[in-house]
Amino acid sequence: MTSTQVLLPPTSYPVLLEHDARYSDLDPSRRIGRDALVRWFEDARVAVERTRFGADLTGRMRLLLASVRVDVLAPLRVTGSYRIGLGVTHVGTSSFAYSYGVFADDECVAAGESVSVHASGGRPAPLPASVRAALEELRVDGPRVERPELDPARRVREAYPFRLDVRTRFGDLDTNRHVNNVRLAGWYLDGLAELHLDVLGYPTGGPLDGLAPSTLSVQYLDEVHYPGIYQLRVGVVDLDDTTARYACGLFDGPRCIGLADAVGNHRVLDENGVVGDLGALLEPFRMRRV
Repeated sequence: MTSTQVLLPPTSYPVLLEHDARYSDLDPSRRIGRDALVRWFEDARVAVERTRFGADLTGRMRLLLASVRVDVLAPLRVTGSYRIGLGVTHVGTSSFAYSYGVFADDECVAAGESVSVHASGGRPAPLPASVRAALEELRVDGPRVERPELDPARRVREAYPFRLDVRTRFGDLDTNRHVNNVRLAGWYLDGLAELHLDVLGYPTGGPLDGLAPSTLSVQYLDEVHYPGIYQLRVGVVDLDDTTARYACGLFDGPRCIGLADAVGNHRVLDENGVVGDLGALLEPFRMRRV
């Protein structure tokens, strides 16, 4: 998913939720992890929908996440509390989009967006009138989340040079009995970490902290089930002087069931304060032409 991210002040959001960081939200850099932020967005969505839609209706509806994006704008630490702003930027026939802002005091330290689809019988279904009305009350100014035209090669597993096999666990499932969207976002982060380990030579303690992506955007194309073993593929799309752009694909056999894009630094400090440049080491992992 792509959009022009618009940073709004906290007062612009119709909903502001207090959210305390937990120790389990931290990644090895002692900062809030990207997958934790995806979970924070989910927590905010669920809280708002239960209140605005009503618990009975929410329990009967089947809302599936089609996409989510998170942009880390400043370090998030476990000390202190945060506020999550949430607003609706688009309401369609069967889908709607949220915009998020995470605030430390009045500073926006992370932002994001997501698209949810109402489904029935395995297909998109019109939103109930009461839900549409509730969503319209949460309107906030912001760009509509557009689905870009993807290169067909993104759905071809052989286009991605790096492979990681992932086995689903029972604990990955949510109430819809498929692998939860937060866990799937974590799979893509795991795939990037494995690629970085491969080029670094598998150092103890994992890859350098600064290699974690600042932006992660995920598209959920189909449900991921338990039990199952899936292929997660990673490739490098572009490298400039400091930044790497990655493409990821999740495959059930040859069938693509999920996509992700990430952006992060490849010039980072090691534990001795020495700048390391992984650009040359990442070159062999550029996306292939198929």
